[in-house]
Amino acid sequence: MHEHKKIDIPVIDAFIKKFAEMYLEQRSQTQFDYSGIDEQVLYKNLGFGTDALKQIIKKNATPIDNKREQGLHPNVLNDIYRSDLGELLMTYYFEEKLLDGERFIIPLKNITFRERAELPGRGLDAIGYRKVDDAKVEVLLGEAKVSADKKSPPPVVDATEDSIFNTQLKHKNETPIVVQRLSDYARRLNSNDAEILGFAIISIEHRLVDNISITYGCTLIRDHTCVNEDSDFGKMKKHTKEFEPGKVHFSILSFSDKSINETVDLFYQKVQELIAG
Repeated sequence: MHEHKKIDIPVIDAFIKKFAEMYLEQRSQTQFDYSGIDEQVLYKNLGFGTDALKQIIKKNATPIDNKREQGLHPNVLNDIYRSDLGELLMTYYFEEKLLDGERFIIPLKNITFRERAELPGRGLDAIGYRKVDDAKVEVLLGEAKVSADKKSPPPVVDATEDSIFNTQLKHKNETPIVVQRLSDYARRLNSNDAEILGFAIISIEHRLVDNISITYGCTLIRDHTCVNEDSDFGKMKKHTKEFEPGKVHFSILSFSDKSINETVDLFYQKVQELIAG
């Protein structure tokens, strides 16, 4: 029922490029379609079309890291690219790397709709759903952390106040918080996604336990210098019963040949290179 997996990720050029492109796509996503703008009205005398608008939005929606521009590393708590790469990898894992029939749909990404581009998001790192059948929906509550701490498990797993364990246990034990967060999330969905997640919200609110299941999705980003598959899962493996009847699905994604700092630097450089290009 519960799942705990470690996956090694070679940090090669193709990996960096793939996720830099994905990041730019999410950061510059719009709620309108560029092709729906009539360039023959307001735009006809500009000398520019919607391609220019698209490039400007992409550039300005993507944060500049002033520390990295100076050859420095930002404080971990303020390192938006470190945090965003963690969220990006987590959402990719749950949407695309699971087996067919087990994947979740994550209709809105925090990276896209964060209030300020240069600051980490608040609340859940990912909310998703999977329609099991016509009478049951499985909800994903996702938390991602990035840690190069030599301790195993690192404090972000189960020691700090906002650790994966403490945050997910709050989701398990405090149903009104989950309903509030799902409700706020659902307000921004299209009707197709809202229909399914709305079914889940009603089922949780009214404790219709046969209609709903919850997966507490956890992703820890590590690297080969600090990862320990035997102990990095911490309480999220030792205390899984505390999350039942829900399910814990914990993935450790470990960079196999680069440190976290090196990988995030490469990611940042590629993002800026693609914008400039």
